[in-house]
Amino acid sequence: MLGIGGNRYLQSLQQGDSSHAVEQFLDENRVISSYCSPNCRGHCPLDVHVRDGQIRKVEPQVPDREEFRRACTLGQSHLERTYNPNRLKYPMVRSDWSPEEPNPEGRGPDADFEQVSWDEALDYVADGMERIREEYAPESVYFELGSGGSGINGTVFSRLANLFGGTMMSWSIDINLGLGFRRITGAGYFNTPTNMRTDLKNANTVVIWGGNVFRSRLNPDARFLLDAIENGAKVVVIDPVYNQTAAKADLWLPVKPGKDVYLALAMIHTVLEEELADEAFLRERTLAPALVREDTGELLKTSDVFDDGDDETPVALDEETGEPVPLEPETHGEYALFGEYEVDGYDVATGLSEIEAVAAEYAPGAIEDTAGVKAENVRRTARWLATRGPGGIMTGLGIDRYKYGHIFGQAYAILLALTGDYGRSGSITGGRFAGSGYNSDYGTVEGSSGVRSLQQKGILSAMEGDDEHPIKMMYAQSSNFVANQMPDRTRWLEALENLDLVAVADIHHTPTVQHADIVLPASHWTEREDITSAGEHPHVMYREPAHEPLWDSKSDHWMLTRIAERLGYGEHFERDRTELLRTILEAEDRFTFEELREKGTVHVETDEVVFTDEFNTSTGRLEIYDEDAPSEKGVSLEVPKPVEGLSADDHEQADEYPLMFMQGHSRWRIHSQWAGNPTLRELNPEPELDINPKDARERGISDGDYVRVYNDRGEMVVKAKYNDAYRPGMVNTDQGWWADDYVAGHHNNLTHTEVSETIENFAFYDTRVEVEPVSADVDTSQYDDPESPDWLEELPTGGDAQ
Repeated sequence: MLGIGGNRYLQSLQQGDSSHAVEQFLDENRVISSYCSPNCRGHCPLDVHVRDGQIRKVEPQVPDREEFRRACTLGQSHLERTYNPNRLKYPMVRSDWSPEEPNPEGRGPDADFEQVSWDEALDYVADGMERIREEYAPESVYFELGSGGSGINGTVFSRLANLFGGTMMSWSIDINLGLGFRRITGAGYFNTPTNMRTDLKNANTVVIWGGNVFRSRLNPDARFLLDAIENGAKVVVIDPVYNQTAAKADLWLPVKPGKDVYLALAMIHTVLEEELADEAFLRERTLAPALVREDTGELLKTSDVFDDGDDETPVALDEETGEPVPLEPETHGEYALFGEYEVDGYDVATGLSEIEAVAAEYAPGAIEDTAGVKAENVRRTARWLATRGPGGIMTGLGIDRYKYGHIFGQAYAILLALTGDYGRSGSITGGRFAGSGYNSDYGTVEGSSGVRSLQQKGILSAMEGDDEHPIKMMYAQSSNFVANQMPDRTRWLEALENLDLVAVADIHHTPTVQHADIVLPASHWTEREDITSAGEHPHVMYREPAHEPLWDSKSDHWMLTRIAERLGYGEHFERDRTELLRTILEAEDRFTFEELREKGTVHVETDEVVFTDEFNTSTGRLEIYDEDAPSEKGVSLEVPKPVEGLSADDHEQADEYPLMFMQGHSRWRIHSQWAGNPTLRELNPEPELDINPKDARERGISDGDYVRVYNDRGEMVVKAKYNDAYRPGMVNTDQGWWADDYVAGHHNNLTHTEVSETIENFAFYDTRVEVEPVSADVDTSQYDDPESPDWLEELPTGGDAQ
């Protein structure tokens, strides 16, 4: 049996030039170890079936912990990704580019490319780096590492960037929630840490907030959630959309976009008003009993009341003696949790009293209309969390994509502190499940210049020239950010015109490749030996190449080593990939490289339950009162308070652009990866606009009509799809579609780069639009023949990249 897609791709490889053929091993029939490595937390181990030197089928591998055997439709379609004719095949240079005349206006949809040798291409890249360093500064060379793969290539890429002294990015995407949560717990970045997935079965209440497990997290999370349901867990889904997970829940809370903090505060109010809090936990592990000075809003410290005190340790009040006492981490005492007091001349109140005072303004009945959720359902959810034993909140990434989403991270961390859901089996503290990693000392070379790190918003400014060291060259690896995935896409493409050289290394001919000057064809994952940590399951995995890289593609490691040699750094790079893998694992004492290579997937011991020890905060406790709080729009956030961006009902753009525009995650792609996969495109052929029928009819739009979606930044033309799952006032087009997939425009022509004062996190969902029927002069015939679209007709040819 062949894998997804049959053998037409294999046949196409044997047509025409012999360089398209894979070496034949006529009598060999074997199964090799591999794994999937996109921007996905599954990182599933795979078995790749190879016969006659070609991949025939991909299926899930059974690892040591069998419950982690899984692979989604995407992961099992690597046959099509490997042999897709959209693969980059040869090094190429844009026809109208030269080092002396870069002609940046020539980049884009109409650019043509000419095949060159690897030596020519790599010379251009290395010479460009040296030229930019001499003319500007090393920081003017931007090494962009995307999330389009995992393994050692990112390590090698960063090693070169640090030696050179260039610029690398830190994230402005999906860090809102994690950094808000981090202020309370000392942990969190991309989403928030929680127990291992296998512990979900021990949860009695699972609140899924801002995520759709049975769509965008089907493969890694769904089976474990079903285990919890089979064990009797109550499931609550909090989401503006009636999604696949909400359909399986006991309770759906259809919160309005951007109103999540109101809802969290209403639950905090309920727990406190109904005296449901876990007071023992609050006394032992949180700042609930910490005394707050009314004059400064700071915590009362032991140095304020004791001769031998310090400026770090907070003070609590012993309820039995009425005396102040140090509040040490992980210690229980009969501390007062509520009340206002006078201590050594200071007027103080407990941290929990400060929270109670703010939450009092957000009773469930008071926020019912604002948040769009019935008061009784708010109370029921809070009661289930507080009274049914261990459970908690599984966070998705939806709330990350609002401008002030970090406040929700702060708020829900406090809610879980009230219910005592940290450090016990069955607790759920977020959406980033515990996993594993391998130990390694391999990384930055001692004495390296080091990189300048800018968040992606800062990268954009530096590309626009608004920086001491403007970016003048970009070398992008495994990244489709600039031309497809960044908000306010038009602004990024305009900024790209300030660069003298853009080099892109990738597997497929992405929109970002089309905006390059130098194109470097990367081998597919199935064609390179590699190792990776699982991230969110307890395994380290090995990948054996199925065959040599097709056409003239090379691994990123191959390219980087040769660029390093041209720059004079060759002594710090190992050409032999197997030897490099062995070196990377030298610090690992739980297994050897040989054992990993023989077995394919190695189980490493990982704690199933997190947050069992002292918290990584200045006090060692959950800092549910934040004395070092930031401010947003003049609101100080010692305790959470609602602050809204474009989702505010009275926002100045609300009348002109009344619809909130979401860009959900598709089950048919990982961000923009798999966008050109033919079988999946048959199932999901074109971008659509999910719109509530009420909103559509008010605008004269019928189901299936093409519509123009627009705001003051840009537009896109897509087909309207009636969808009652989206409440009135909301529309959605799944993100990740490529520019050519649209009749006109692009979904990221509509989004913006506004960020909060606290966290430079892009707010994709905090976007307002209006929708109207498309004008008659717009050609919408692109998808008139769904049985035989151009992209599918061309697949069997195996022709050259465009």
